[in-house]
Amino acid sequence: MATLVSTGQITIVDNNDARTLTAFLTSSQGTQQVYSKDESSVAYTPSWFSTALTLTAKVYVGGLSEAQSWAGLTNKKFALTQGGAALTSASTSTSFVNNADAAVSTPFTVTHAADGSSSPSTFAIAGNLKDSVASFVVFFEADFTDPITGLVTHVVAQITLNTVKTGSNAVFITTRGSNVIQGATGTVKNVIAIAADLVRAGGVIDTSGLTYKWYQAGGSTQISTSVSGYATKYGLKTTTSGTSPSGGNSDLGTNVPASGSGNAYNTLVISEDAVVDIGIFKVDITDSDGKTYSQYFTVFDSSDPYDVRINSSAGDKLQNGIGSTNLTPQVFYGANQVADLTGWSFNWYFYDRNGKRGAFVDTAKISAAGGANITANTTGASAQFTYDGTSYAFTAGMIIKCVKPNGQASFYEVASAGTNTVTIRTPSTNTWLTFTDFPAPSASTDFVDGKIFGCTTGGSRTSSGAAAITVTGDEIDVKGSIYCEANRP
Repeated sequence: MATLVSTGQITIVDNNDARTLTAFLTSSQGTQQVYSKDESSVAYTPSWFSTALTLTAKVYVGGLSEAQSWAGLTNKKFALTQGGAALTSASTSTSFVNNADAAVSTPFTVTHAADGSSSPSTFAIAGNLKDSVASFVVFFEADFTDPITGLVTHVVAQITLNTVKTGSNAVFITTRGSNVIQGATGTVKNVIAIAADLVRAGGVIDTSGLTYKWYQAGGSTQISTSVSGYATKYGLKTTTSGTSPSGGNSDLGTNVPASGSGNAYNTLVISEDAVVDIGIFKVDITDSDGKTYSQYFTVFDSSDPYDVRINSSAGDKLQNGIGSTNLTPQVFYGANQVADLTGWSFNWYFYDRNGKRGAFVDTAKISAAGGANITANTTGASAQFTYDGTSYAFTAGMIIKCVKPNGQASFYEVASAGTNTVTIRTPSTNTWLTFTDFPAPSASTDFVDGKIFGCTTGGSRTSSGAAAITVTGDEIDVKGSIYCEANRP
């Protein structure tokens, strides 16, 4: 039976032939508001209604001054999604600005200098964020034309603004216990215990009528009797509020629920067998009124001396979305490389430029180079895509990659397919895939003139021994990160 011993990562960037270009957004008052509600008193710190938050775009091009960089920009805009509708001073945004507080319906002031000017673009928000909005992203986009070569580079910068709730009506989860597993010196594995508390008004820890669910694999898989090897990896127990949780090997395999079920145990016991280097976990606490609160936490395993590194045959750059690179795993035990990888297996995972998990392209499912052309799409969670060329028999549970004309890619789970059509659904086979990360089409023109690709089963890839996997420009949209899990025989 293979044992997961280490993970590795490589980030591959898709470059073009223009000058080196750096773009980002700065904020006049930071990126975070603290929302406090005590009885009937509501306060924002800082108040963007009292003093507007101003975002300023910064663009720097290699070999040019900042003024020259701005002089080469056209098609400048701010938007709430990449490639989305431009925001103007006449725009409204009741989706995230609390207009009852701002007392205005148009809280924005957008300033763009004329093309050729050296003045930067600014975006001011004269209103506080709604307490129901945890975060949102503002994008700045423009086109830079190199004055020497004439090459045009599309500029994209983004910044995330968020709200943190405090006050007597706040409800949140805290965890207590150790999050580092030390290596065992003998044959008995070490364990740690982590307890979760639901904290209510005034710092009171709620312990009544609560149901807990614990998750592994970045919060995507519930720890249940369906998890392979659960009896030697996990156990659940109860730890009294205010005390440090503890656990032992005798706790492993106890009180673990069936998949989909929760129970009343507030403490998770974790063996070093369950974590390789770093493990990201999640706990859901559901109250008797049906409300669920979630918290992620990280566990570090210092017991495994293995280290997996990834060698890329073409480095970490692809040019203009063309070409490919072979990724080969290399395993080290301490300072020594493991020469013979016979019997080893490797699981590969793909994350897009925004850090969201996606899927590798499978050319056996859409064989056309660069994908097939999308000719029509409907909207919503059951949207249908129509594409040209050779039809492929997609089946339920598969993953497709749909790319808008502006290059923005989304991954969806297949519900069914017809001749040159494929219909999506709310993910049920690939539960890590969500409409939150990749929203369903909202307009019938969203993906028209874009591309569609078929993806690998489950979105991941596997390889054996020292065999490489190939990553192409079809996978990498501006930037992509590939994670590799090494499994020792």
